[in-house]
Amino acid sequence: MVSSDSSASGPDLTPQSPVRLRRSSTRSQSEFQWAPYLFLVPTVGLLFLFSLYPMGYGVWMSLQNVDVVRGTSRFIGLGNYLQLFQDAQFGLSVFNTAWYTLTVVPLIVAGSIAIAVFLRESRPARLLARVGFYIPFVLSPVVVATSWKWLLNEDLGVIDGFLKWAGMSTIPWLSADFYARASVVLASVWNLVGFYMLMVLAGLSQISQELYEAARIEGAAKWQQFWHITLPMLRPTILLVVILALVHATQAFETILLLTDGGPGGATRLVVQNMYQAAFGRLQPGYGVAQAVVLMPVILFVAWLQMRLFKQEGIL
Repeated sequence: MVSSDSSASGPDLTPQSPVRLRRSSTRSQSEFQWAPYLFLVPTVGLLFLFSLYPMGYGVWMSLQNVDVVRGTSRFIGLGNYLQLFQDAQFGLSVFNTAWYTLTVVPLIVAGSIAIAVFLRESRPARLLARVGFYIPFVLSPVVVATSWKWLLNEDLGVIDGFLKWAGMSTIPWLSADFYARASVVLASVWNLVGFYMLMVLAGLSQISQELYEAARIEGAAKWQQFWHITLPMLRPTILLVVILALVHATQAFETILLLTDGGPGGATRLVVQNMYQAAFGRLQPGYGVAQAVVLMPVILFVAWLQMRLFKQEGIL
C-alpha cells in the first residue's frame, strides 16, 4: 500500500504561472545587459586613473603659477599660455622640432626601404647584416649619445682625429649650429633605421615572387620592378613606418639631451626638452605643462590622420 506522502517526495510538475516566468526572464535579461559594462569597469578605471585624470590635472596645472619651493600655487588663468607667445625659446624649439621631423622621417623611410631591399635575400652574410643594423635600436639612449659624442668630439673625437691625421681642418660637429643639427639627425637615423628596416622586410615578405617573375619575363629592369611592384605593394607598410617615425621624432629627447644638451645656443633644443627645462630646470611646472597642452591638438591631428589613412588603405 503506497503512502499518500510519496507524491510529495517526487518532482514538482505543477506549471508555473506566466507572470512568474515573465519576471524571471526579464530579470535574467537585465543582468545580462549589465554584464559587459561590469567587465569594462577595471579597464575604464585604469584608463581614468593613469590617462584621463593626469591629463585633466595637467590642464588645471597649466592655469596655475606653481611655486615648487614653497609648495603653493596661484590661479593665473591663461597667463602661462600668453607667456608662450612671448617666449623666443619656445618658438625656436617649435621650429627645431619641425625641421628635425621633416628631416629625420624621410631619411628613416628612405633608409629603411633601401636597406630592406638590399638585405631581402636570406643569405648568411645578409642575415648577419640585418642583426648589425638592428643592434643600434636596442641600445640605450645613453650608449647611443656617448658613442656619437666620442666620435664627434672636436678635440678627441675619432672623426676629427682622422681629419687631423689626413692634414685636413677639423669640423665643429657639436659647437656650430649647422653641424650640430646634422649630427643630431645622423645619430637619430642610425639609432632608429634598423627597427623600421625589419618592418619593411616583413612587408617585402608578403609580396608574391610571381609578380617579379612575370615582370622579368616581360623584360622589366630592376628599377622598373621596384617602382611598379615593390613600392605600390609596400604602401601600407610605408604608411605605418611614416606614422611611427613621426611619433618617434616628436618624442625625441634623451639622445639629443645627452649629445648636445640642446645647444649650441638652442639650435637643437626640441619642444620636449624645452618643456623639461621649464618644468625641472627653471622649476615652472605650470609653464612646462602649458607647452604640452598647446601641442595636444597637433598630436590629436596626427592620430586622426593616422586612423583615416589606415582606413583608406584597408589596414583597419
